[in-house]
Amino acid sequence: MMLSSLCQKLLTGCLCLLSSWTLAQHQAGSGLRGQYYEGKKFEKLVLTRTDAAIDFNWTVGPSGNHFVSPGPGVPGEYFSVRWAGHVYAPVTGVYTFQIATDDGMRVWIGGKKVLDSWHDQLVTVSTTHLKMKAGSYYALRVEYYQSDRDSRALLAWQLPDFNTFNEPQPIPAANLYSTLPTNILLLVEATPPQPKAAASVPAAAPAAASGGKPKPNAKPARAASSPAPVAAAKPKSAVVPVVTRAAPAKADTATAHLPDLTALSKGAAVTLPNLYFTQSTAALLPSSRPTLNALARTLRAQPTMQLEIAGHTDNVGEAALNLRLSEQRARVVRQYLVQQGVDSVRLTARGYGGARPVADNRDPQQRPRNRRVEVVVQ
Repeated sequence: MMLSSLCQKLLTGCLCLLSSWTLAQHQAGSGLRGQYYEGKKFEKLVLTRTDAAIDFNWTVGPSGNHFVSPGPGVPGEYFSVRWAGHVYAPVTGVYTFQIATDDGMRVWIGGKKVLDSWHDQLVTVSTTHLKMKAGSYYALRVEYYQSDRDSRALLAWQLPDFNTFNEPQPIPAANLYSTLPTNILLLVEATPPQPKAAASVPAAAPAAASGGKPKPNAKPARAASSPAPVAAAKPKSAVVPVVTRAAPAKADTATAHLPDLTALSKGAAVTLPNLYFTQSTAALLPSSRPTLNALARTLRAQPTMQLEIAGHTDNVGEAALNLRLSEQRARVVRQYLVQQGVDSVRLTARGYGGARPVADNRDPQQRPRNRRVEVVVQ
């Protein structure tokens, strides 16, 4: 009995130390980046700040008969807000997320729209349930607009296994991040399987043949706003973690150098180097990750930068197929960046096919330069 009691105490002590070490590794957040606009449709940006939580009621002013301005330069009525950042899941399980809104609000978690109540209304409560993994950071975006009269904006959650009779509470600032902690490593949770016999060539390599006809049984690219694929055994409501502390694959740890995008003027385009796809498809290969990870780091460090992801091909083959392939590749690149924590609202994807060559398509030595993916500063 004494030995059993001693073992139990030692085990408890080890668990306490492990818990303390885990907490020490986790850096608490301070809230989300909030951008406030004049107008219901994000017409004019007038204020950017960090909000500790989304729990606001701007209805009643100090005198009791007017509306409170959310901040300097923001009108008390007819305004909109976009909050962006990440939410940290402290435990594994099914979370309850809830919004209360007057007028419209919509929420994206992990790149997937999970709540949408986007219309003029009295205070309305909407709820959803999502499976999340402990220690993971999920990209979070919330959009809100206020029309006139009363206003309310609340984003709340309830952790797994909590008493269901308790009301969800506003997500605390410690679990919200406008920028990720420096000790977080990025990891793409799921990548399309690559056929063993498929030719692996860069988008700008002479043998790429990106203007060729896509394979008949090739699956179309996923929509840019969809989260990464989820294993079949997981429930449909599961959200794939965007970032985690797990060690990334070797391809993710390599470094890539990109031109300084901050020095470019609006409309300037840069071809992404070392971008690799499976031949005649939009399937990214792991060797493309260093370039895209470097681009994602740049975008996270420059939260106001907006880009168009532009796909291009040569003029070999059917123009319609080239156009579709170029658009699919642009969307895949955009989706990868969204999975790395870049707000999808900052990125657009467009395919141009062979309409914008940068080299002579008649010259086999120059033609590969036209098969490329560019980023264009907006």
